[in-house]
Amino acid sequence: MTVTSPGSALRQIFESAETRIVPFGSLPIHAQMAQHAGFDAFQLSGGMSAWWQGVSDTGWLTLTEVVEHARRTARAVDIPIYCDADTGFGAPINVQRTVAEFIDAGVGGIHIEDQREPKKSGGVSGIELVSDTEAIGRLNAATDERDRRDEDFVIVARTDGYGAAGGGIDEAIRRGQLYKAESGADVVFYEGFHTWEQAELALKETPGPAYAIGVPMIGRKTVAEMTALGQAIMPAAFVLPGINEVWRLLMQVRESGEVTPVAEYIDRMNAEPDFPGWGARFGLPSTDSVREAEEQYLPASAQRDYLNNAHIGESYS
Repeated sequence: MTVTSPGSALRQIFESAETRIVPFGSLPIHAQMAQHAGFDAFQLSGGMSAWWQGVSDTGWLTLTEVVEHARRTARAVDIPIYCDADTGFGAPINVQRTVAEFIDAGVGGIHIEDQREPKKSGGVSGIELVSDTEAIGRLNAATDERDRRDEDFVIVARTDGYGAAGGGIDEAIRRGQLYKAESGADVVFYEGFHTWEQAELALKETPGPAYAIGVPMIGRKTVAEMTALGQAIMPAAFVLPGINEVWRLLMQVRESGEVTPVAEYIDRMNAEPDFPGWGARFGLPSTDSVREAEEQYLPASAQRDYLNNAHIGESYS
């Protein structure tokens, strides 16, 4: 089913009575995997997307680069995409362009943080925040543009108040409450907490949809427990093995001086009863749809040539 309004579909997820698990990754194929697995939305990570393009999560990528990546991801699936929009990429007028560009890209919503430029990855040292006035200005510029273009588009106010210099749990909660009271943001996102006790306190004090994440918290509560705390969504970084396990395999090749570890890995994967193949299963258009088009539009002689060579690459389909 094609989503006619990505924002509306994403908004329903944030407003659900139950905590919703949202797969969290960095590539169009990751979004396709999430859709094939039956999830209702996908979160495009800013940090992971930067890593996959060979840079660190330091605001190095421009708005144009980030939006184009989001556009490819949104185009690859029928579920809504939720994106990291860093600080909004500039002054209020730039924030408004950011919202307009993401809406045009087919994205369902974004989060905008309150860090001072140059921004840093969440949870690292040296984070500084903009003033209350500037943070609220960013959010209101974003929500005004949302209201002009697509009222369903979701604007999430992210605060790094917990991990920023001079910050802490009280500062994070103060900012979360302030952003809900003085801006049109739909959701508050608390970045970088260390415990679920901190999250529980913040969520209890924050009106409307809100969620909190921090690496030590991930996977430590059930959906029922998170629902009881008021957690709107829980990102699931299922693509972490895409870095760690690939690195491990590469080091096995390097240390052995042979390509044998790759063959051993392929054998293990082929032996898995639910192994989905090497990626073609998830891609759009599918292999079957490509072949159907060839059969429909190519002359008979070309069809024969195509079918005679169709076995090429089958081991990777």
